[in-house]
Amino acid sequence: MSFERDLIRFPEAVDTEDYVIATYYLETPMDLYRAANAFAAEQSTGTWQRVGYETDEVREKHGIKVLGIYPLPYEPQGPNLPTGTKMTEFGAGSGKINAAVLRLAFPHINFGPKIPNLLTAVAGNLYEMGAFTAIKLIDLEFPKSFLKDFTGPRFGIKGTRELVGVHGRPLVGAIIKPCVGISAKQMAELAYQGAKGGLDFIKDDELIADTSYNSMKERVKAVTQALKHAEEETGEKTMYAFNITDRMDRIRDLHDIVVEGGGICVMINAATAGLEAMRELAEYTKVPIHCHRDFAPMWARSPYLGISFSCLTKLFRLCGADQTHCGAISGKLYETDEEVLGNMRACVHGFGNIGETMPVSSGGQWAAKTPINKRKIGHLDFIHLSGGGIYAHPGGAEAGARSVRDAWDATLKDIPLEEYANDHPALKQAMEHFGKPVY
Repeated sequence: MSFERDLIRFPEAVDTEDYVIATYYLETPMDLYRAANAFAAEQSTGTWQRVGYETDEVREKHGIKVLGIYPLPYEPQGPNLPTGTKMTEFGAGSGKINAAVLRLAFPHINFGPKIPNLLTAVAGNLYEMGAFTAIKLIDLEFPKSFLKDFTGPRFGIKGTRELVGVHGRPLVGAIIKPCVGISAKQMAELAYQGAKGGLDFIKDDELIADTSYNSMKERVKAVTQALKHAEEETGEKTMYAFNITDRMDRIRDLHDIVVEGGGICVMINAATAGLEAMRELAEYTKVPIHCHRDFAPMWARSPYLGISFSCLTKLFRLCGADQTHCGAISGKLYETDEEVLGNMRACVHGFGNIGETMPVSSGGQWAAKTPINKRKIGHLDFIHLSGGGIYAHPGGAEAGARSVRDAWDATLKDIPLEEYANDHPALKQAMEHFGKPVY
């Protein structure tokens, strides 16, 4: 087997507007220079041997350009992915594995502004190459010439806030629990209780679907009526995200059921439905899109394979997510707080014509997680989303919602929760039940 190809370096005169730049973590028993050759060949103009029509002109216009090979100062102790072949076949008889960061430029003329084709280029066959014993896509950088064909979020942070009339603090949100097995009427009662307690935002669980026992039409009618009653009593509006994840040919129909029934938000499980499904929805929608990231950890969790969550978050934003789950600050999920903050930055960093997405901190959240969320996130433009932290409150959902609103009132006034709880029974009961505050 031979990977003896000429490495195409990035000429200074080439306009970077023509390229999507990808950054990878790579482990390989190959010489890193030869590995970059193999990578560039497999994902652009050729394969492990040069072929007939692969002219210099074709390679110059369509070939991957290698921007940098950055060896890392440590040696992995063994292959972190199965190779399916002997290490010696890749020119590493000693068994030594090299680790590096690669930066490669992909001509977007090869795939255009289409997410499936983009991912085929930057995260396709290269994951199957036995010579790569770890490969993870860390980041994608897009030129303005590529971004111009994407709508991005149509509502984002500003539009979400305007719809609920909440400014100057995080949105307090909840996930209806239990996840499945309850009727539309029961869900409406749970939504009503939460809204009465002060929730700004409520969502379907990602597991709930348009089912025989709880159809979308029934759920939209019952929930919107319940929230209208709560608003009449409290004077506060609550946004509800109805999960319209379904077959491609049903998503628009379900969106229309929500909008025609008075709903002001839809939700999609972007990784399972598909990024292009969410993008198509974003170009069509009349209301904000709440993006759930279930299934995506299959791609992101391993340090040795897949795509980083910050990169996926950027793709969710590119494809039109108005609100995106970013993991949990001091929560129950696997990511460190720094990784969650990286995902949140991907929601709001400068991104050409693509608007901002509202980050969501969710996963083991409850009232006394407000101080650490405020301190670590460093701004207030996010949704603090709880499930059991509200619906498992011993005083019920209304008290659960009130406990989180009280906690945010205290946190924004820099009053210790233990002190504030003395005059706010829902918060006091939450702390007695769930535990101590996290500062």
